[in-house]
Amino acid sequence: MSRTWKIVLILSLVANISIIYVAIKALEYRSHINEFRDKYRAVISEFSGRDVYYEDNLRLRSDTTISCRVVFLGTQVTKNWDLSASFPGYETINRGIEGQRIVGFLLRFRSDVVNLHPQAVVIEISSYHFRPASSLEEIGEYVASLADLARANNIVPIFTTVIPPADEVGIDDYPDYQLHDSVVAFNGRLKDYCAANNLALADIAAAVTTDRGYLNGEYAISPVDLNAEGYARISEAVRQSLDTLTNCGK
Repeated sequence: MSRTWKIVLILSLVANISIIYVAIKALEYRSHINEFRDKYRAVISEFSGRDVYYEDNLRLRSDTTISCRVVFLGTQVTKNWDLSASFPGYETINRGIEGQRIVGFLLRFRSDVVNLHPQAVVIEISSYHFRPASSLEEIGEYVASLADLARANNIVPIFTTVIPPADEVGIDDYPDYQLHDSVVAFNGRLKDYCAANNLALADIAAAVTTDRGYLNGEYAISPVDLNAEGYARISEAVRQSLDTLTNCGK
């Protein structure tokens, strides 16, 4: 065999080995990508809670706005709210998920609100949202996005003020963080934002707090959870906005 053919065979062998190596690496990378994709989907699904009301959303989907239908979007305050008893004259749909951050509302807003075509959406923000890692500016941006999404889909947005916890509640990992002060400051910003943008705001915090601005024990079963009287009081605050904007409960 000539020297030239030997060189050709060696180069061919090297090329084939390289192709096999690249193919093996490609399969490994694809495996890693699929793994990260699956983890991403799992995190998004768990964080957004899109699957919580999936089956019920299929049943309630509509192509047109349904008069007097109201979606309540929120956290544990909403989840534990007896809406049908509190809002006669309305078709109320509960879309509360315990402990969810407001950014999760955005991830499930289309499936849990827009696709159901309600006349209005009541958006309840919990004190759980307030942590050192989440600035008031960031939470305010999420509020603005929710308002824009609702209005773009001909849904009337009604925000509620944040109910502060009882005065003994803090954040264990951040003893210096003033949770109550952040809630009060945000409520002030929310009121200003709603007034400036002609948005409805139900001041449910004022309905269940003490003169010092903490959750009143008379209306609570825990430092953050309402009792029946507490729910009756915040229902009245929300009903005033709903009746004014929809003419359904009158």
